[in-house]
Amino acid sequence: MFQLFDLIMTSPIGVFIAGMAQDVIYAALIVSDCDECGFNDLGKLLFGGVLAAIIVGVAVSILLRRAKRSRPDESQFVSIRSSHTKQ
Repeated sequence: MFQLFDLIMTSPIGVFIAGMAQDVIYAALIVSDCDECGFNDLGKLLFGGVLAAIIVGVAVSILLRRAKRSRPDESQFVSIRSSHTKQ
C-alpha cells in the first residue's frame, strides 16, 4: 500500500495535487491570521470546519441522489442476445 502511495505522490499528478494542497493550506493560514485569536479560538474554528464539512457532504449527497433519480430508469441486467437476428 505504501508503494502505491509513493508512486502516486511522485507522479506528476501527485506532485500537482500536493502543491495545490500546500497552496490551499498557506491561503487558509493567511486568511485566518488574526492577532486576537487565542488557543481557545482554535477549537471553535475546528468545530466550525467540521460542521461545514458535514453540511457540504450532506448537500453533495442530496444533489447526487436527486441527479440519479432524474435519469430515466435503466434495466438492471445486460442481455447477451443480439437484437438483429437472421430469420
